[in-house]
Amino acid sequence: MKRIWMDVEDLFAFAQAGARLTGIQRVVLEICAAFMADPHMADHVGFVQHNVQGTGFVVVSWAQVQAVWQALSGQDTEQPEKMQIRSLSASYSTNQSLLQKCGQHVPVSVRVPAGKLIRNSQSAVQAGSALVRGLWGLASQTLRKKDNLNVQGQAFSPQKGDILLSLGASWSHAMYQKLLRQCRQQYGMRIGVLVHDLVPLLWPEWCQPGLPAVFRRWYQQVVPECDVIFANSESTQKDVLTYAQQSGKPLSVPVIVVPMGCGFSKADPESASASVQEHIKQLGPYVLCAGTLEVRKNHALLVRVWRRLLQERPANAVPKLVIAGGQGWLVDDLLQQLENSAWLNGHVVWIDRPSDSCMAQLYKQAQFTIFPSFYEGWGLPVTESLYWGKPSLTASASSLPEAGMGLTEMFDPDNASQALELVRNVLDQPQRLAAMEQQIKAHFQPTSWSQAAKTLWQAVM
Repeated sequence: MKRIWMDVEDLFAFAQAGARLTGIQRVVLEICAAFMADPHMADHVGFVQHNVQGTGFVVVSWAQVQAVWQALSGQDTEQPEKMQIRSLSASYSTNQSLLQKCGQHVPVSVRVPAGKLIRNSQSAVQAGSALVRGLWGLASQTLRKKDNLNVQGQAFSPQKGDILLSLGASWSHAMYQKLLRQCRQQYGMRIGVLVHDLVPLLWPEWCQPGLPAVFRRWYQQVVPECDVIFANSESTQKDVLTYAQQSGKPLSVPVIVVPMGCGFSKADPESASASVQEHIKQLGPYVLCAGTLEVRKNHALLVRVWRRLLQERPANAVPKLVIAGGQGWLVDDLLQQLENSAWLNGHVVWIDRPSDSCMAQLYKQAQFTIFPSFYEGWGLPVTESLYWGKPSLTASASSLPEAGMGLTEMFDPDNASQALELVRNVLDQPQRLAAMEQQIKAHFQPTSWSQAAKTLWQAVM
């Protein structure tokens, strides 16, 4: 019988960089786990990563993938979990440093550019540290791959008709087209790729410099090698088909929607450490915004909304806004604004790179969630909110109405006044929040990750 080979290279790369799971890696791992949980499918699924030269694949075991998963989800049993919190208490102090006191006696014409130079120097140091970590991770990855090859003693030798599935972020691999072409021509394999979104093609202004060109090159090279393309939503499916039509290269292969599941395997609120649970308890009432902190997610709108709330009502009547996720692209200005305002006097809290168990606890304790993103391929934080029974206020853009399944209150992500009015109504009408919770309880039908795995299986097997 044919075999499915899952390319999990980017999972290992993420683990080497010490990263936390983002939505893409969560999807890949949950689908892999769903494959392995089904005895019929598990016997016909294997895992590969790239060899040292990046010119081929080597086989890795499911146990190795699970170990990577453990690290990426923050479930490291060797050291106690800690929360990385940025807010008033962590970032703002009334005690001035000696340097700051001296700076007060320096003319503005000198003090301002000197401050800018210091901040830029700090950014350069951080970038240098990140570069060192990246180079060290690359070297470690090379050594690990050599070790894997020696330990496994198993080269990649697929049979004709086998399928290579690329479900992750393969655009970071410059030679990916050659790898796929080798699979097709040398082994007679078929290729399937999951498209999570087309942000770098449709909205390049929301990306880090260089990514749009990298992604465009990857997309133009990889799509012609595919026998089937998968999309994580009807919205993404439409984007893929429209982009192909507008670029003058209509697709000759099917674009199949894979249903996104909800509920993460490593997300157990009770497994969060006592210190994490205590920190969350000390937050008091809060509204949760989950996801990477980046410009496309539109956190700036939430800051404006919370600023207005604090202007019009007593501070103790405004719940905190908790942003939970790692730092992404183009948010330095927003972070500086938050620093300048002392994180709205402590009413905005950023929990950086939370573990899965911490995220589960945050969902569990939140009053409700809010997700103002301009554009998403799917919107896992929305379905996760519903999964935990929490009402969600979401943007009405792209795939988010799909993710909300008719159970969320929606607003225009370009309209801060509309979002403010919606937040006001929910805060001032507890019965409305209770009714939303009842609607979720009565009508939410969670999609299992096994449904995603079965869709992939039926399409390629």
